[in-house]
Amino acid sequence: CESEVEESGGITVSAKKIFEVVRSLTDEKISFILTDGNWLEITSGNSFFRLVGLSPDDFPEVPKSSFSKAEKVSHSLFSDLISRTIFAVTKEDTRYALNGALLEIDSQVIRMVATDAHRLALVEEAFSGAAEVKAIVPKKTLSELRNLGTGEEMLFAQDKNHLFFKVGHRVLASRVIEGQFPAYEKVIPPKNPLTVIFAKEVMAGAIRRVSLLASERSRAIKFKFTPGEATISSRNPELGEAKESVPVQYEGSELEVSFNAQYILDFLAVVEGEEVVLRLKDSASQGLLEPHKKSSETSNYKCVIMPMRL
Repeated sequence: CESEVEESGGITVSAKKIFEVVRSLTDEKISFILTDGNWLEITSGNSFFRLVGLSPDDFPEVPKSSFSKAEKVSHSLFSDLISRTIFAVTKEDTRYALNGALLEIDSQVIRMVATDAHRLALVEEAFSGAAEVKAIVPKKTLSELRNLGTGEEMLFAQDKNHLFFKVGHRVLASRVIEGQFPAYEKVIPPKNPLTVIFAKEVMAGAIRRVSLLASERSRAIKFKFTPGEATISSRNPELGEAKESVPVQYEGSELEVSFNAQYILDFLAVVEGEEVVLRLKDSASQGLLEPHKKSSETSNYKCVIMPMRL
């Protein structure tokens, strides 16, 4: 950051405490002075703070990159990829390779995939890359990346163990998650002949209401599809039952299938467009959710969700 430095130096201090101090100050100008014994004096207006610190040598070595062979990616594009996949990253720490999203870049496409073994989200956009990239980006890194900038160009580089992201003067270094990401291509159903087209907001509202009486543990709700209509229902012996019908475009035979309500709501919250397509095979096979009309010819977004037994 830009500053007026009279004498260079360094110190290791509590990030949480220095943030709280600086945030509380009202004067525009803040002064930092290092004194003997590794103390940091902060003055601003009539305010004075003296924080205990450690030698800068006590701080872990920060991995660095020259960004000499970095890929240039729009930060807004990358943030969009994250928003459409991060909900599917697993919350189970034991499944190490699934604790992040798979990032793939080649000469034609940039792709991000996330899964928790019960659902999978994949989004890809046309991209002209100079290097082949395949790495699992940790969930915490994905969350922080969205706050790294706003609509600026981002530089991306990697070495054997780290990923580096640079937006303006801000640099984020992250370890790569080691392990084998699942073969996601095998999870995506190649042909689900039954299609259900519905209004995104109408369906989301109905699912939210019906899921109020679903089991809090499984969040399972049942869909009954008949020509022109979908009936959504839930039943909980401890709470009661709920049912709601919504109009859909469906011309197949009657079909009943159960899904986790939250999985569908997570997808509907980030998908673009007013209508969504649910592609089905039968009550025991995974469903495929996609936007009914793509936002562009170069965009591809889909979500696979596994059925549940009620």
